[in-house]
Amino acid sequence: MSSVDNSQELIAASKRYEDVTLSAEYVKSRIRYPASVFETVMAYVEESLGQPPRYPLAVDVGCGPGLMSTVFLAPYFDKVLGVDISESQIEQANLNNGYVNIEYKVSKAESLPVKDKSVTLVQVAATLHWLDHEKFYKECDRVLVPGGVIAAFCYSLNMRFDHPRAPYITEVLHEVNTRLTSPDNPYFVEREELVIQKYTNLSLQIPYNDTKRVDDKYIRIQTTVAGLFRFYRSLSFVRLYLESCRENLEWWDTCFQRLMAACDTDDPEAPLTYKQDVFMLLGRKPREPLQKSG
Repeated sequence: MSSVDNSQELIAASKRYEDVTLSAEYVKSRIRYPASVFETVMAYVEESLGQPPRYPLAVDVGCGPGLMSTVFLAPYFDKVLGVDISESQIEQANLNNGYVNIEYKVSKAESLPVKDKSVTLVQVAATLHWLDHEKFYKECDRVLVPGGVIAAFCYSLNMRFDHPRAPYITEVLHEVNTRLTSPDNPYFVEREELVIQKYTNLSLQIPYNDTKRVDDKYIRIQTTVAGLFRFYRSLSFVRLYLESCRENLEWWDTCFQRLMAACDTDDPEAPLTYKQDVFMLLGRKPREPLQKSG
């Protein structure tokens, strides 16, 4: 693929989640990561910096409303700072904040509002593909303590259904995904292709010598037929595509009816369980060399 340094896409990304209605829907419909993801992150931090009662500071970049990733860090840190470029997402985060040690701010990932060498962990959940990677990693290097950790992770759109009619469900959603990620959808931009590639693109790799990739985690989602489609609509490239014309909305309604038929139900709130893979990039800032005496 071509270079992902596309300023037009970055500008578009900064506005995709400004819609207040979408931010509220995000809270209801977006996937929560399992505890095992954060346990993996914190084990990697512990390998580097030991295990004090609490670490001083973590920054969660692209925190959204805070419920998907930020809150899981609260037990491990004296302070957690969640930042997002979207004012409406931060508004939702503050509305939902029940932790005294979590603070939310509007901020660019490439210019974090923290001091040099003050951060133990920079966490980036489902956001890395939207960033200016070179500037972001330089900023991480500025704010991280020696031995501090970058943890970037996201989930695949490939779904594995726990349902007796799983092959029929998968067939419908394969057609849905094919159209939504095709050139016919102008809102599915190059940077979202990085998620399809599971963050294997060289531009996303953490520029430290001590790095690790993790591919054995997954999310188990218990939802409903309608809940699955609500999740899809919380994705900006889906929502924008569907709202761009009546024809797309009609196609979406048809897909929903096909999905209910595939599930052999006429109840939109019929239960549906599936798994989505999580992929993780971990990296550790080098420790500063010991000063020689004399």
